[in-house]
Amino acid sequence: MLTLAQRTIPAALAALGLALALPAHAQEAATPAATPAATPDWSFPSSLSLTSDYIFRGQSQTWGKPALQYGIEADHSSGFYAGFFASNVSDHWLPGASVETDLFTGYRNTIADTVGYDLGVIYYAYPGGNWKNSSFTGYNDPNELNTAEAFISLSYKGLSFKTGRALTEYFGWSTNNSPVGGGFAGDSTAGVTGSTRGSYFYELNGSVDVAEGWNLNGQLGRQIIANATGLDITYYKLGVTHSFADGWSASLAYYGSNEPDAYKGFLSLADTTSASNIAKDKTVVTLSKAF
Repeated sequence: MLTLAQRTIPAALAALGLALALPAHAQEAATPAATPAATPDWSFPSSLSLTSDYIFRGQSQTWGKPALQYGIEADHSSGFYAGFFASNVSDHWLPGASVETDLFTGYRNTIADTVGYDLGVIYYAYPGGNWKNSSFTGYNDPNELNTAEAFISLSYKGLSFKTGRALTEYFGWSTNNSPVGGGFAGDSTAGVTGSTRGSYFYELNGSVDVAEGWNLNGQLGRQIIANATGLDITYYKLGVTHSFADGWSASLAYYGSNEPDAYKGFLSLADTTSASNIAKDKTVVTLSKAF
């Protein structure tokens, strides 16, 4: 009886001889087709931007100055994602803060391949930011600026509707640091009357490609401050973005708001004397690189 090795070796030699005898095209036909590379489960898109002003819901976060911003996401094919965003900010508006660092996570997917949805939570963090750093005596009890917010977004083609609710106080605003009758120089009747937890926003965003590499985009939203008077703000944006090769893009956008009096002539929380119209209309230029 032949052993396993005795049976296997001649068979292998025969197969080798057959392969050598076949024409090249026959050898290729006999070789199994290569399996296509599987799509990775994870992707990590990121971007770096330089903008002439950092506008957040109608209000400048940099006292009208430029901002350098970086963002990165970890996206899973299932729809789960998590990310990080950072930007410089101004302590004139955010006491004690010079940097904003956001952490966010959520789940996004589609319904019947037409309606998209996004459920998530974001944590806005300001290292060193605290109302105790306000230069206004009597309006500087310790209170962190850090804010958590849950949100939901629905989209269809180029339109999306987004709304969110603060799970904490709204950037630390309270009856101590932002009260009626002293918190806002532009309007002495405006201010916080209770806990700002539960503040919410809603906004409509639109985007349409009008030519190769050109996109028109807009936004209309409203921020409601819980237990406050004269502080709610309606904001909007109209912009155009041009995409270049290698991930570069440039945008020009006009930001505006109903500019509540409370945000006019806002006195600096860093020195109590400098003033700025926090919510004034303005044009912003941004240059970005996607990776």
